[in-house]
Amino acid sequence: MEIVIIMRTYFKILPYLVLMLVPFMAQAFTETDYMAWFNENQSAQPQFVDGDVITFEKADLVRPFIPKEFQDEWLFEGMEMTINTGKAATMKPAQVYLDATERHAGQATIAADGAIENYSAGRPFDPEKFVPGTDSGWKMVWNWNYRWQNDGLSVGEVDWVWVRRGGSHDNHDVMSNDGGKYAQYYEGGGTFERVLKGPYKRFLMAHNAKYQDTDYKVNAGKGFAKNTEFREYTGFTSPFDIAGTAFLILRYDNPRKADDSWAYIPSLRRVRRISVEVKSDSLLGTDHTLEDFYGFNGRPLEHNWEYVGSANILVVARSRNRDTVYYGPNGWAVKDDYALRLTDVMKQIPKSDAHPYSHKFIHTDRVTGESYYANAFDKAGELWKVWQLTKVYSEDPWVKDEPSPYSKRWSEPTQAGTNFQIFQSINVIDLQNNRGTLVPCRGAEAENTSFKSAKRLLDVNYLTEGR
Repeated sequence: MEIVIIMRTYFKILPYLVLMLVPFMAQAFTETDYMAWFNENQSAQPQFVDGDVITFEKADLVRPFIPKEFQDEWLFEGMEMTINTGKAATMKPAQVYLDATERHAGQATIAADGAIENYSAGRPFDPEKFVPGTDSGWKMVWNWNYRWQNDGLSVGEVDWVWVRRGGSHDNHDVMSNDGGKYAQYYEGGGTFERVLKGPYKRFLMAHNAKYQDTDYKVNAGKGFAKNTEFREYTGFTSPFDIAGTAFLILRYDNPRKADDSWAYIPSLRRVRRISVEVKSDSLLGTDHTLEDFYGFNGRPLEHNWEYVGSANILVVARSRNRDTVYYGPNGWAVKDDYALRLTDVMKQIPKSDAHPYSHKFIHTDRVTGESYYANAFDKAGELWKVWQLTKVYSEDPWVKDEPSPYSKRWSEPTQAGTNFQIFQSINVIDLQNNRGTLVPCRGAEAENTSFKSAKRLLDVNYLTEGR
C-alpha cells in the first residue's frame, strides 16, 4: 500500500519536476537560430582594426562576424585571433577568368529544372543582383561550381585526423611520426583516435578560362577530356587496413547527366561503381562525405538551392601559414590571421529522402567564390555538423616558390599569377556526437597540370593498380 501511495505521488509531481529541469536542458540549435543571428548582424560594423589580437576578454567584438553555431568552439579562454583584413583585400581571380567573365556577361541562363545553359567560361552571374526568393539560389550554386580554380588542385598528403572532444593528443603517433614534424601543427587538447593519409588530385577539363583558343576545353574536349567537366581522385596510403583504397569521380559537362564514380577496395581486389547515395555517406568512418569536399562537391541538380543573403564574416582567407595550425581545448580551432570578408550564403536542400542532411548553409566569398563556413542539419532540423575551411593564396612566397615537400609525383610549384585561393584545410565538428575530423591538406598546389599526367593518374585503370 505504501509503495502504491509513493508511486502515485511520484507521478503527480513528475510534470513539475520536468518543468523545473527544462531551463537547464540544452535547447537544440535550429535554422531559426541561424537565421536570427544572420538577420541581426547583416549590418554590423566592426569595432576592431587590422593588427588587433582578439582574446577571450574581447570576444564580444567578433561575435557579430562569426556564425553563432561556431562561437562556442572558436571563442574560449586562451583564444588568439589576429585581425588582418587588408592583406586579403588584394585577392582576386586570375585575369583570364575576369576577362572571360566580361566577355560572356549576360549569356548564361537558368532552365526550369535549375540547370545552367548557354555558359562558356568565367563567372556566370553577377552576385550583386542576387535577391532572396528568386532563382538566385541556382545562380549562386552555378557561380560556386564555376569559380576560378586554375587547372584544379593537387595535394601530396591529405591527413584525416579523427578527434574526440576533450582529453589530450600528446602521446598520439602523429606527434612523434617522422621525427615529430607534425607536432608543430597540433596545439591544445582533443583526443586523437585515428589518422588516415593519402593524395588527392582534381583536374578541370571544361569551362576553364585558360583555354579560350580551344572553346575553354582541355585537349579541345577530345579523347580523355570528351564531355568531361572534371575528374577527381581521392586515395589512401595508410593506415594498413585501408591502404590502397581509392575513389575516382567523373563529373560530366552535361549538368543533367549523373556522375560516374568508382571505388577500389583492396580487400576485394576490384573496382566497384558507387552510387549517389554512397557519395553522401561517411567517408571511411570520418565525419566527412565525398560530397562535403570544398563545402559542397556534389551535382547541383541533386539538390534545391535558395539564396539567403550576404554577410561579413571573419575567415582564414589568406593564411600566414603554409599548413593549418590547430589549437584550443579540443584541438579543432584554427590559430591564424582572420580577415573580414563579404560572403554570400546559399541554402542546400537535398532532393533525395535518403540524404543524411535536411539542409545545409554555405558561406562563399563574394570576390573569389571560395567557401569558408558551412553547417548541416539532421532530418529533425537540428544542427548536426559545422565546417570551417581555411585557404592559402597562390601569390604568397611559401606557395608559389616551393613545390610540395610531400610528393613530387603529385604536385609542382604553383605559378606566379595564378591568383587562386588554394584549399588549405577542411575541418568538421560533429556537434551531436562530440567529435570531429580535421583535414589539413599538406603541400596543396594549384599547378599547371599537363593533360598527359592527368590522363595517367585519373583513369579508372589506375585504381585497379591499387597505388
